Amino acid sequence: MMTVSNMPASCLREANRKANKQREHKENLYEYRVNVNHAIGVFKAQLIRVIIEEDRIVRRYLMNELIRCMERRVVPIRPNREIVRNKRRLNAKFHHNHKSNC
Repeated sequence: MMTVSNMPASCLREANRKANKQREHKENLYEYRVNVNHAIGVFKAQLIRVIIEEDRIVRRYLMNELIRCMERRVVPIRPNREIVRNKRRLNAKFHHNHKSNC
């Protein structure tokens, strides 16, 4: 599990580094980072293809393509963005375990 969680993390770090380097001279309102949900989905879909490849050069090319695909999907980091979630009261008077079967 540690290997599985560390591999996308290292790819994310590399994709973030490349995405920040591309946006270095642009005057954006916010900072940007790679969309983690998309990156994990892409990683999950392409991992087997990268692992079973026997040729080192092709494997390196596939990993670079994977990182390139990750770095294309960036999202802005908006400061002080916090959504308060209100807890709703359940409408049932009794817990479901206390209901009769008939």
